[in-house]
Amino acid sequence: MDRTTPKPEELPGNDFSLFDKEERVLENADAMIVKLELVAQGVRDLAGAYQQGYREQRRMLRISDRLQLDLHQANQTLASQADELKQLNMALETENKLREALAEELHLIATTDVLTGLHTRRHVLELGGHEEKRWRRKHGHLSLVMIDIDHFKKVNDTHGHSAGDEVLKAFAAVCRRTFRQTDVIGRFGGEEFLAILPETSLDEACVIAERLRRQTQEETIALHHAETRITVSIGATELLDSDSSLEQTISRADVALYRAKGAGRNRIERIDTRGERNA
Repeated sequence: MDRTTPKPEELPGNDFSLFDKEERVLENADAMIVKLELVAQGVRDLAGAYQQGYREQRRMLRISDRLQLDLHQANQTLASQADELKQLNMALETENKLREALAEELHLIATTDVLTGLHTRRHVLELGGHEEKRWRRKHGHLSLVMIDIDHFKKVNDTHGHSAGDEVLKAFAAVCRRTFRQTDVIGRFGGEEFLAILPETSLDEACVIAERLRRQTQEETIALHHAETRITVSIGATELLDSDSSLEQTISRADVALYRAKGAGRNRIERIDTRGERNA
């Protein structure tokens, strides 16, 4: 072509070229490729994040499974320990009940005469000591009655010792019927008994003692092959301000008792501040 011949794009009125569109398409394609790459990168990033989250979820799930397993094992251990503790508590409760029963039995043995059911000598003295302290605070009346079963040895010699035991039990029953609930009555030794009467004057004590003497001689005691009756000798006195201790008052009641026995038995002798006289 001759150099004087104009190029097509130089021809007048010709403002369109196929190459222009191609260039624009190529430019748009490049832009789309860039965007697609960005989208793809976003997808890759999202997939990576999802994979990371998935792995984290699986890790947390494994941790949760281990924790649940550990918790289950811990619950089993606690349940086993709770059962052992329950059994231990039951054993301790049983042991405590046995100890309480033993303590009660020992207290009963120490305070109650096995044969008569009355207080033992030691316990009646202990209770008498309490009554003495209360008397010294209030300065009212506190009387003592010492009792001895007459001819008790003859009962044993005639009917045997088992008969003597029956006599002691029968007399204890008479005592329980005669004395008041506030009175303290105990077996002082052998066939001898001591009664402590709080808030009771010597005159009132002698009235109670006479009732005991009368009811005793009227009591018929059934033995294995026979029946018998008994009498008692009684010494009565009252606690005095001059007494240094309860033992001194008991000694005075004992003196009165032996005077009753020496005067013929089945009677009451008393000793008070005015000297002594028969009740």
